[in-house]
Amino acid sequence: MIRKVIFSNHGFRNLLFFLLLYIFISPFLVDYPSIAIVTHSLLSFTLVSSVWAVQKNQNYRSIAMTLLLPVLILYWLGLYEIIPFDLLSAYALLALFYILLIIAFGGQLIRAKRIDLQVIYGTLCLYLILGLLWGALYSLLYELSPESFSGALLEPPNESLLTTFNYFSMVTLTTLGYGDITPQSHAAGALCQVEAITGQFYIAVLVAWLVGNFIADRQQELQK
Repeated sequence: MIRKVIFSNHGFRNLLFFLLLYIFISPFLVDYPSIAIVTHSLLSFTLVSSVWAVQKNQNYRSIAMTLLLPVLILYWLGLYEIIPFDLLSAYALLALFYILLIIAFGGQLIRAKRIDLQVIYGTLCLYLILGLLWGALYSLLYELSPESFSGALLEPPNESLLTTFNYFSMVTLTTLGYGDITPQSHAAGALCQVEAITGQFYIAVLVAWLVGNFIADRQQELQK
């Protein structure tokens, strides 16, 4: 028997707040080096809040907490270029961290006992984290091979590569495709394809799942 999960805290609500704050505020700050640190701090707060959204009875929380520390250390060291290649490692670990969150949150949502506001928050968080995952993957690929992408937003000076690729990722995930950043290699094109397909599948499956569970809940209530 699959054990159902009841969300008893506001982890997803708090995480959604920090995710939206980071995604919407960071692009306005990265062009100003004196306050760009706020962007990086927002990302750190978002990552920390994401750990607390993982249920305690899952081993994923312990793994996420263990993985979060080196992510934050390498990310901040990379910003100030203290250790060579630390940003490369930070992007790789950040992508791994997002994958862990997606697995953990996906499991929690699937086992949800009923569709309520916390489940809605969770599905929105999961969608945004998918976008951030690909943002980290694009940043990693660009660090490894700068010719993989081209576009006006990538021209120097670029104060925050991750913020730029988070934007590109969200545009690709929603299949808007503005064309201001374009893939220039097979690997980059493949990543874009997979993200666009994932975004469309997520919306289709999400709507079907939410509607199906809502109808099932209503039928159970009427039978009581």
